[in-house]
Amino acid sequence: MTIRKWFKQRFDKWLKKNIPPNGKITLTRNNLFILPTWFGAAYLVTCFTLFLLGTNYQNNLILFLSFLLSSIFVSCLLSSHKNMSGLTLYAANPEPQFAEQYIAFPLKIEHRPEQGQFIFAFQQDGDGLDALIKDQQVLIYRQALRRGYFNPGRLTISSVFPLGLFRVWTHVDLNWQGLVYPKPIESAVVLDSDGADKQADLGRSRTQAGFDEFAGLKTYQIGESLKSVAWKQLAQGRGWHSKAFEQAQGSAVWLNLNAQTGRDLETKLGQLTAQVLTLDEQNALYGLRLGTHEIAPAQGAQQRLTCLAALATYGLNKAVM
Repeated sequence: MTIRKWFKQRFDKWLKKNIPPNGKITLTRNNLFILPTWFGAAYLVTCFTLFLLGTNYQNNLILFLSFLLSSIFVSCLLSSHKNMSGLTLYAANPEPQFAEQYIAFPLKIEHRPEQGQFIFAFQQDGDGLDALIKDQQVLIYRQALRRGYFNPGRLTISSVFPLGLFRVWTHVDLNWQGLVYPKPIESAVVLDSDGADKQADLGRSRTQAGFDEFAGLKTYQIGESLKSVAWKQLAQGRGWHSKAFEQAQGSAVWLNLNAQTGRDLETKLGQLTAQVLTLDEQNALYGLRLGTHEIAPAQGAQQRLTCLAALATYGLNKAVM
C-alpha cells in the first residue's frame, strides 16, 4: 500500500504539471492514454498463439488468420485513439446544493458526428450515480459531504470504442467550484434579542416568528421544510407545492448566529439555514448576523441566496474537498 500511495502521489504531481486545471480542454495525444483491455490482451495472445501454430505446422490458413486478426488489432488501436482525439470539453458552473446531497456538474462537449460512446466518472467517485448524457450535454454527479466551495477533483473520461480491445482515457481537472450550503436542521425560528430594527409588536425576544397569514402556493424547492408542503394538493395529483405566507410590511426581523442553541458551529449554521428557508417561505423581511458580518434585512429569492451563501462560506478560507 505504501508503494501504491507513493506511485499515486507521483502520478498526481505529473498530471498537475502536464494537464493543469482549465475550464476548457481539448483532448490530444499529449493528454490521452491508451492501453489494451483484458479482452485486448487475450486477443493479442490468441494472435501470437495462432502465429506459432501456423509457423510450426507450416499452415498458411492459420498464418493468414493470424495476420488478419493482427491487422484488425492495429486498426482498432488507431480507431480507438481517433475516437477521443479532438474532443473539446467546456465546464459550466454547477447549481448550489445542500450538504450531503448530490451536485450535478454540467459539461458541454464538442465532437465529430462519428465520435461517441464515452464514459464519465470522477476519480474519487463511488457515489453510485451514473453520468447523465444527452446530446452534447453531460451531467456528472458527486456527493458533497460538507459545506463550502466543493472541488470534485479530476474527471476521468474513457472509451473502449469500437471493439473493446483498447481503453483510451484521460484525467482532466475542469476547475469546477460548487457551492455547498449547510444541511438544514429543523428548529424553531430564533430571533435576535438585540436587533435594533425589531418592531415592538414582535413581542418578547428569542421567540418563533409569527408570520402565519396564508398567501397562496408556490413550487416546492428541494431543501424546504416538509411542514410547508401542500399535502392536499399533492394527493389530488397537482404536483409538489409549498405554502407561502405573508408578513406585515416594515416588521423586519434578525437571525443571529450567537442566538442559536446548537452545540457546535455546524449545528448552529444548519439551524440558521433551516430558519432562512422558513422565513423565505413566509415571505418575511429578515436580516442575518454572522459574527461581525451583517446582511441587511430584505426578502425574496436574492436575499435567500445571499444568506445561504454567507452561511456556506462562514469561517472558511479555502475550498472544501
